[in-house]
Amino acid sequence: MAKKSSTSECPKCQGYGFILSDLEAKPCDCRKHQLVAQQLTQARIPRKFLNKTLDSFRGRDKIRKEVREAADAYVKGFNLREEMKGLRIFGVVGSGKSHIAIAILKEIIKKGYMGLYFNVPELLQKIRETYSSESDEGEAGILDMVSETDLLVLDDLGADAASGWVRDRLYLLINRRYEANKPTIVTTSFDLEELKTQLGQRIVSRLCEMCIEFKDLPREDYRRSHVK
Repeated sequence: MAKKSSTSECPKCQGYGFILSDLEAKPCDCRKHQLVAQQLTQARIPRKFLNKTLDSFRGRDKIRKEVREAADAYVKGFNLREEMKGLRIFGVVGSGKSHIAIAILKEIIKKGYMGLYFNVPELLQKIRETYSSESDEGEAGILDMVSETDLLVLDDLGADAASGWVRDRLYLLINRRYEANKPTIVTTSFDLEELKTQLGQRIVSRLCEMCIEFKDLPREDYRRSHVK
């Protein structure tokens, strides 16, 4: 087993990443931390949200406390060995939807699961770019990536213009996760009736079955009040 060179060598494993005994080699805690850090890097979390945590969702009001408690309970109960529902997080613009969704995603990754974040309009743009002859990525590869991860965050669902192409791609993605019974966290500024108008019955019906409706977020611009 090759020793990993490091200026700050782990005292438990001396840089090997495993604790050796006569019978087995167990992963050292430092290796687990490295794997978590790698998964967080690969989760595509925007730089602006890297420091967002459940602890930093501040506020002494009752609503924010309930939101924080609901998020903690979801993280604690997350277990893919059982049937696991996703979350539908509804709130007005600036209410903290992305903050909560990404904070939950980060905690789930720390538990050892794989996770991905995508802003929906950016995901659709990424798929469109694969149609260019200059693109190194294919649409199938992107769909496989977002379909197979343990937990997917789809942020700002419904924000893109509801063309037939948009509906088809979102249905394909959501239906894959629906059939694979994989949890998805969806944030949106649209209520269910508005989403039906925007995306169609097929998508919304699956989301209702896949996702638990999350606690109501404050009906105010959390960004503005938080900055103040």
